[in-house]
Amino acid sequence: MTGPSAPRRLVIAAGHFFFRTRNLLFPLVFIPLFFVAGPDDLFRRSAAGRLLKILGVLLVVCGQAFRLLVIGYAYIKRGGKDGKVFADKLVIRGFYAHTRNPMYMGNVTILLGFCLLYQSVWSYVAVLPFFLFAYYAIVVAEETYLAARFGPEYEQYTRAVNRFIPNFHGIQKSLSEFQYDWKRALRKDYGNVTLALFAVLAIKVRENLGPSSQLTPSELPFFSLALLAVVVFYLVARILKKTGRLASPN
Repeated sequence: MTGPSAPRRLVIAAGHFFFRTRNLLFPLVFIPLFFVAGPDDLFRRSAAGRLLKILGVLLVVCGQAFRLLVIGYAYIKRGGKDGKVFADKLVIRGFYAHTRNPMYMGNVTILLGFCLLYQSVWSYVAVLPFFLFAYYAIVVAEETYLAARFGPEYEQYTRAVNRFIPNFHGIQKSLSEFQYDWKRALRKDYGNVTLALFAVLAIKVRENLGPSSQLTPSELPFFSLALLAVVVFYLVARILKKTGRLASPN
């Protein structure tokens, strides 16, 4: 049995790098975009641009809601161990019975929503392709690890379930064996929810920066209250987690 080809080895190596550095690297990708490449007037001042913004918000909400659903029904540890890909068991139930990477599908949906909401050409030609490759590389690295660790069991799973595109046939039956654990969903993903909410507010503020388009005085209280609400949500969720009030019953 021959090993992976040279291009695949490069993708696997990139996947391990992105997996190890994603918590720092991924947010840093957005900083140059935010400060250097603002929203483009061509998109922002057209009817199509407004529709894209609405679609962007919907995608962010749907992607985040999907993440919460996945975590609440059947959670898989994606944090790795010592900065490396790791799994102590093969999770193939819940949403994982319908797509092998539901969390990444949620992430990509959120990312696409942000790109549509931000409406900068650079978000389409640089940021989106970067993240699509990064997630693909991480998935390939994880699949290589899982195939080596779980062998035939994982190979059978890959033959039955798509890598990305969900097949929701029989989803009700798959979820019927679970009781939705909202405490786990909030405990595991309140940070991501906070980032998503903050990013939406930041994008709205960014598009109003500059001498020709600034926030009106009547809009300032709304954004101040919205930001305060996001901060309060984060603090409350963190306190509940630290005090054990979000502990799952089982």
